[in-house]
Amino acid sequence: MKEASNPIPAGRLQRAASSQETYISKFRQVLARHGLTMASVAIICLLLPSIQTALLSSLDNLFRNPLKYLLWSLVVATFIFGFLKYTKREIDLRQLFWIGYLFMISVVEEIAFRLSLPLLITSDVTGISFFWLGAIVSNLLFATIHYFTLRWKLNACIFTFLGGMGFSRMLDTTGDLTAVILLHWAITFLNTPSAPNSSIK
Repeated sequence: MKEASNPIPAGRLQRAASSQETYISKFRQVLARHGLTMASVAIICLLLPSIQTALLSSLDNLFRNPLKYLLWSLVVATFIFGFLKYTKREIDLRQLFWIGYLFMISVVEEIAFRLSLPLLITSDVTGISFFWLGAIVSNLLFATIHYFTLRWKLNACIFTFLGGMGFSRMLDTTGDLTAVILLHWAITFLNTPSAPNSSIK
């Protein structure tokens, strides 16, 4: 008789799982489940001319002053590696790939859920109240995707929604997508500084 799989207890962010097969414990699972989903949403949005125009407008500060954003990128990178050093985490090729992934996911998530979807949801209406309606719907979708693709706990998804609303507010106030992406990169690194570990205890 086949022995039943041992259940996996809940982690800091992830819900408990009935077996190791359903628990997300590998970097490639995150790439396939979450990264591909978010990238697909962003790519579909970018196929629309109106979103391409909005993206160029939101990157205007970057085009005008690229050295400023290069400096801020170096500040964030220094913070990240300083944190890894302080917490005595190993800085190997896998960790470098994870840091790069967190940057890329910050780019696609901001393009999709803070810039594109709120505009698409409210494309036929105007006014700040309607923008925030679009932001709320978009960030609810953003948090829900984390619930299913990464199997995050409900409370983590609530904080994800609130964080997304904060990014929406920052973009609405500054119009500076690059700054929002860099902040997202720093915060998502603090939230998940290392890739999933396949050795589950």
